Amino acid sequence: MNNYFRRGLTGLFVLLLSTAALAQSDIYRYSLDLTKVKNDQLQVQLETPLITENKITFYMPKIIPGTYRESDYGMFVTELKAYNKRGKELPVKRLTDNSWEISKANKLARISYWVEDIFDTEKENQVYMMSATNIEEGKNFVIHTPGFFGYFEGMKEQPFEVSITKPESFYGSTGLVPVSTDSTQDIFRTRDYDMLMDSPMMYNRPDTTFVEVANAKVLVSVYSPNKQVTSKFLAEQFDKLLQATAEYLGGRLPVEKYAFIMYFAEPGSANPRQGALEHNVSSFYYLSETPQQLIAPLLVDIAAHEFFHIVTPLTIHSKEIADFDFNEAVLSRHLWLYEGVTEYASDHVQVRYNHITQSQFLDKMLEKIQNSRTRFNDTLPFTELSVKAAHEHADQYSNVYEKGALIAAMLDIRLLELSGGSMDLQQLLSKLSERYGKNKPFEDDELFGVIEEMTYPENGTFLRRYVGGSEPLPLQEYFAKVGVDFQQEPGTQIASLGNLNFGFNQQQMRIEIASVSGMNPLGFQKGDLLLSIQGQDLTPATAQAVVENFTANTKAGDKVEVVVGRKNEAGEYEEKVLTAPAQLVATPGPMKLTFAENPTFEQLKLRNQWLQAKPVTARPQDVESVDALITALYEVISGPAGERDWDRFTSLFKPNARMSAISPNKSGQRVYVSMTPEEYKAKNGPYFSKNGFWEEELGRQETRFGEVVSVMSSYQYRLEPNGEPAQRGVNSLQLVYDQGRWWIANVIWNTETKDNQIPQSLLP
Repeated sequence: MNNYFRRGLTGLFVLLLSTAALAQSDIYRYSLDLTKVKNDQLQVQLETPLITENKITFYMPKIIPGTYRESDYGMFVTELKAYNKRGKELPVKRLTDNSWEISKANKLARISYWVEDIFDTEKENQVYMMSATNIEEGKNFVIHTPGFFGYFEGMKEQPFEVSITKPESFYGSTGLVPVSTDSTQDIFRTRDYDMLMDSPMMYNRPDTTFVEVANAKVLVSVYSPNKQVTSKFLAEQFDKLLQATAEYLGGRLPVEKYAFIMYFAEPGSANPRQGALEHNVSSFYYLSETPQQLIAPLLVDIAAHEFFHIVTPLTIHSKEIADFDFNEAVLSRHLWLYEGVTEYASDHVQVRYNHITQSQFLDKMLEKIQNSRTRFNDTLPFTELSVKAAHEHADQYSNVYEKGALIAAMLDIRLLELSGGSMDLQQLLSKLSERYGKNKPFEDDELFGVIEEMTYPENGTFLRRYVGGSEPLPLQEYFAKVGVDFQQEPGTQIASLGNLNFGFNQQQMRIEIASVSGMNPLGFQKGDLLLSIQGQDLTPATAQAVVENFTANTKAGDKVEVVVGRKNEAGEYEEKVLTAPAQLVATPGPMKLTFAENPTFEQLKLRNQWLQAKPVTARPQDVESVDALITALYEVISGPAGERDWDRFTSLFKPNARMSAISPNKSGQRVYVSMTPEEYKAKNGPYFSKNGFWEEELGRQETRFGEVVSVMSSYQYRLEPNGEPAQRGVNSLQLVYDQGRWWIANVIWNTETKDNQIPQSLLP
């Protein structure tokens, strides 16, 4: 309309033409035809947006979010040509692997180029498979958008349209919602280039299952060439976790559609650079095909992490993330927030909703402590690690999943302590989401101050000292707040081959040197195959034993001899013998993370607020012995008509405890009925509120083995305080001692009948 009035045009026809021309002028229109594969390549066509400059540069991404390594997607682009409206070629000059200069760009109407896939390329590259591309005619297409679609300099903010022509039997799995779809074509639109780059697609004959999670539809899509993994099975494995995550986030998700896109590679040809990569409304997985029962536990853990990225960085992120530079690594200081908090939450949600035990959760925390303190520089400020993660500190990047998660755990505990249990880390994230959100990034250097303002001064101090500073995390002090003991024995000196990162060469079936940084006394080179150490053959099967023998039995100054396979100029491996005097490095001593044997009531209360979705803390006197526990059970359900102390009742039971009974059904047949303590409360609460009920123990037999006690406890109950017994029976209880207290793990009761009398041994 503005264009119409400014030019003074008249007539509806002219107005429509003008509006259509304007709509076409500011949008990229990409097309990709999956039915026309040539030499394992696909041709990309682009109807370009309006360009006014005489020269312009077209870019393919050098680096993408999530991997933070130089991927150089332009390496796989060839024959890039530019045309004007009449189809005449315009001059194109390739500047780098990822950039092309186009002259007479103000006449540009269309460009085309061919893309080679990365899954089976012979080109040396650093692309992780979970961000790579696949062109497998008639079988599978993985369209990681950075590998197919580029942008013009200074023109990333325009809308993008992508039209995919597909084989009739194929389905496109993606987190995007198509604006148009039929049996042979899908059309997608994104608001800008960043959104397009964040939207992987996979096309193949569908194996898909949708799961309803709160307000969202979650797609599980699987490509498994030998059908060893199915979407239905994985959806069943993910369902409980997804529902728990929705509840963990307050009952609503910040997305309406999410896609788990899973490619399982043939085991014999699978690339070792495997894993998963998060996106705003999807995550992509590249893994070796394995029987689904074996791989499911690993996938649940990974999926928990990737799914939680809908909070960070989808909803909460800095300007460096919002306006990502795809050709130069300009990173945020806050990988602790994007990856560390996400990694922590993926474990924390599982313990809070009883998918794993509290002891298993501590084991996960201990593993992160060990990895963080033995494999990485524990005094490197985490903000510095983040900013330089793509280059100088690339070898430290994986610590974002280890120490980053520990930072989140400590902050969570501190928030709960300072707020008296009224605020935890998730509530802080909710506050940050309200202030910022998807379309309002924060200033990188202001975040610590904002968190301090939203919470407590102590949290600002914590972040500046332990995240922005070089001080090791105060693990012992903070774990003690929740009744958890962290102990570490004195460190020792062990022999070291150097500061190395290892990979696995699938073709040679040997461990190889993936990278070298810092100490390298033997002179390893990237790509060396490890053949033997001190004369012992090093294979995947023997590696652990050989390395353990070397570190344990080598003394300072001993001669170290390592045989490697190193490529010569012809690309063939030659054996090289590397020797040097042994060098010793300090290694931390063994670590333990255990529940304190005698925690205080305050420690238990804070621990339960930390690890339970509905925290209830037992009275210490109720759980200090078997006798106290059983006495409390009878006591808490007894009394005159009125509300029972259900918090006290719940505090006696393990989170996954069952309460069961042998009870007559409508036809009088005695059947087994089982319920949770919550279901018992719902079923019996209304009766107790209107009727008096007094239950007392008559006699007891106990059998104990360590931390487990089996109890047969006979009982009777009355409906008046001093009335005649209305019923007698026996409670069979399984009790367990854990985390410094006694718990009820299971209880089954059966009522006395004429034909089933209580044994004299259970009566007083």
